[in-house]
Amino acid sequence: MSFRQPLSPLACLAAVAALLASGCGSEAPTAKSRPNILLISLDSTRRDRLGCYGNRPPHANGASPSPHLDALAARGVKLEDALSASSWTLPSHISLFTGQGLRAHAVEMDHLRMCASSPVLAELLAAQGYRTAGFASGPYLDPLWGFARGFDRYEICYGPALAAAAAAERVARDAVERADAKLPEAQRNALVDAWRAAHRRVETLSHQDVSSQIVTDQALAELRAAAREKKPFLLFAHYFDAHYDYVPPPPFDTRFDPHYAGAIDGREFYTNPAISTPLREDPGARTRTLSDRDLEHVFALYDGEVAWIDHEIGRLLAELDALGLARDTLVVVTADHGDEFFEHGGIGHRRTLYEEVLRVPLIVAWPARLAPRDGVRGVVVSQDVLPTLLELLDLPAPTNITGASFATLLRGEPAQPSRAAATRLVLLDSGAAALDASKPLETVPAQIVRVTEAYHRGPLKLLRRRSWLEFPFGANAQQPPPPRAQFEREILEWIDVAAHPDEPDAAWSTDFSDPAARAALDAWRATYAAEAALRCNPAQADKDAGMSAQLGNLGYTEVAGAASLDTGLFEIPPPSAPPSAPTSR
Repeated sequence: MSFRQPLSPLACLAAVAALLASGCGSEAPTAKSRPNILLISLDSTRRDRLGCYGNRPPHANGASPSPHLDALAARGVKLEDALSASSWTLPSHISLFTGQGLRAHAVEMDHLRMCASSPVLAELLAAQGYRTAGFASGPYLDPLWGFARGFDRYEICYGPALAAAAAAERVARDAVERADAKLPEAQRNALVDAWRAAHRRVETLSHQDVSSQIVTDQALAELRAAAREKKPFLLFAHYFDAHYDYVPPPPFDTRFDPHYAGAIDGREFYTNPAISTPLREDPGARTRTLSDRDLEHVFALYDGEVAWIDHEIGRLLAELDALGLARDTLVVVTADHGDEFFEHGGIGHRRTLYEEVLRVPLIVAWPARLAPRDGVRGVVVSQDVLPTLLELLDLPAPTNITGASFATLLRGEPAQPSRAAATRLVLLDSGAAALDASKPLETVPAQIVRVTEAYHRGPLKLLRRRSWLEFPFGANAQQPPPPRAQFEREILEWIDVAAHPDEPDAAWSTDFSDPAARAALDAWRATYAAEAALRCNPAQADKDAGMSAQLGNLGYTEVAGAASLDTGLFEIPPPSAPPSAPTSR
């Protein structure tokens, strides 16, 4: 992978225009000659839950939960080794839209939003004459984080209850942002508390919302309008319903476990004590309380959500056919992350970088140009999608991306041994005082910053976990905090995921004397500095004015004071050189 100094978005567009004008020795493609693009994102959808990747629910007589996506894979290219850029929605989708990994786009916490310097697929295609529209159904796809950039039309598609709650949250957020700085502290805190409560309601209702039909209905109307306009289009459709809670509508609620007689359902999945309880010493980990049979039923409900989404995607693909657009529409289907179901002591996501949250489906179909191919091997990651699409469209990629095109894999060429993928997760952990919103910021104790990074190269996966204590700005102002290095800890290990797909503890090694493992580590270290040069300057990141230190707890895991930490603190040195002797996990 090579890196060059970044250009501004306007410079990128000027370079594209100049290249097209020159023709490069042949007739340059025009907007009319380029394909339409349908980009579909499945929220929280593990690779192994689609039928085309082998899923046959045990209580459904061998039925696949995804017949329409299976058929798309059969006439397209199905990639086997696709990974998400992270294990939660916001940074993964920003990587998908920008072609940048997390270390480049720097959006690793809820209070940050897309950098102005980050390239965006919709902007790049709009500059080439594309009609652009996006329809999303998850809170982290809100325009607040920059996702509407470049779209002629970008809409959030919620059910009625969630739509009302989201509107109430916007009102509460606006009240905080407009509040007079001279307002008494008690009144300011009341406004903040109202925003927190409104956000919690949005998050709760988003888990219960059923929105796939709304997304498809909006997308169908856009398809018909685009067909009449007769110009190429980019259509983005995001389906959230596979995210917990698992409440698929009939008939999908019983299709994959029709004879279940137990008491478990998919409601309040993360907090239901009949499913799991949090560990006091590690709130992110869970103690499993449900039986094997009940867990099978939870998977059946999850499969029901996948089947419901697949049904709606089937409507969208059928309309492409009916409008005569299917042959020259480049369809990409992927997911932002998977979910854990106790494989490594937890449920949900945004906690680890194990394969169950990183491995996602990736299907690419373009009947006019790509021959069907099944089981294509080669590591690819979310940020690789943008440069791949641009290469297929004969457009140059911006220079400030870290993704690498996989167009050669789509054309049938074998993966290069050097092909690799980097993924990342930043978490903040704190004591009870930091979670107590009634305490002033000055009393918030030091937080534990945990950075987890994974590097996949061929069958090998390297995992680096680095943690340290950090003090929010303003805390202990009378006494400077001790240096980070005093508390910093690092674990560096590797595993062959082809030989050990379940990633058992005993299969991980800290001994890098193995030549392949050492070569992978050297390659990772070599790319680290180049990627760091492309990282957005945190001071230039476009932060929402109301995302203050008091509001850093938005999302699943952030805690009070998160927004007061400089995002530059999350940029860490390259992985250490191999230890002289193996260490215990």
